Amino acid sequence: MKKKNGFTLIELIAVLVILAILALIVTPLVMNIIRKAKVSADRRSVDAYGRSAELAIASYLLDNGKFPTSIDQLTIEYSGDTVECETTQINPDSSIYLAGCKVKNRNVEGYTYGNDKQPKVYSVGDTVSYNGINYYVLKDSGANELTVNLLKAEPLSYEDVQTYSAGTGADISNRNGYGGMQYGNTNTYSTSYVKTVVDAWKTAKAPLATEARLITKQEIDDNFDFEEYAIDCGGCGVKIQRITENWMYNSNYDYWTISIGNRNSNYIWFMSIDGNWASMDVTNPGFFNIVIRPVIVLDKSVLSTE
Repeated sequence: MKKKNGFTLIELIAVLVILAILALIVTPLVMNIIRKAKVSADRRSVDAYGRSAELAIASYLLDNGKFPTSIDQLTIEYSGDTVECETTQINPDSSIYLAGCKVKNRNVEGYTYGNDKQPKVYSVGDTVSYNGINYYVLKDSGANELTVNLLKAEPLSYEDVQTYSAGTGADISNRNGYGGMQYGNTNTYSTSYVKTVVDAWKTAKAPLATEARLITKQEIDDNFDFEEYAIDCGGCGVKIQRITENWMYNSNYDYWTISIGNRNSNYIWFMSIDGNWASMDVTNPGFFNIVIRPVIVLDKSVLSTE
């Protein structure tokens, strides 16, 4: 009788061990390939979504004659996997910036669309220029923000005030000053000659600004540090709090601001040359040398850095 050949138990165990070792080696490689393929596919989905959004922006501009302010206003024709992004910024050149995206609820970590269009980061006190005029950045503005708040570095000149108050009947007194700044006795910015000047100046010198006004007390409280300051009053012992950044209040001038304390936000007050807040009576000639330093809100894309 012929003896049949077969695998011994030891041989079978050896084969299983070899297969197990191969599995340990190959499985991570295969899984990594699959993972990379998914990441690559997710990135392509973000890119496709971004391009579709940019086409939708262009379409919106053609249909409405203005740029959209939110992606919710767009009709995006995109049929790929669902894309959701934490940061969605529409840029003035009709491009879009996407960051913190998920595809089918999977994080696309470290990947952005339109990274070259990411807005510049500005810090309080940075000097920038627009339309040949210098400004200070009034509020930190990170990469997720398209606009920046700016304070004009120098106040409006006497000639500016004369030019932009034309037709208001304002009584302009000293150089850089602005007397008779209010309509009637309302003492509010919304009905003041100062607002008339700022609005006219914006049209002529800052046409791309989305807002032009005086600085508010809240902006100063939120963005600046204060120090205790003793007033030179012959030993009276009076002390005040003043802003530490000299550029903010400009040591050469008093200037108009909007609101202080719990007063109505439209009320006009002034900041003195030492950075102190004070109330005022606009009919008092002693206050005629208070200047106008406009605040504007401007798109970052039109700024240049000194």
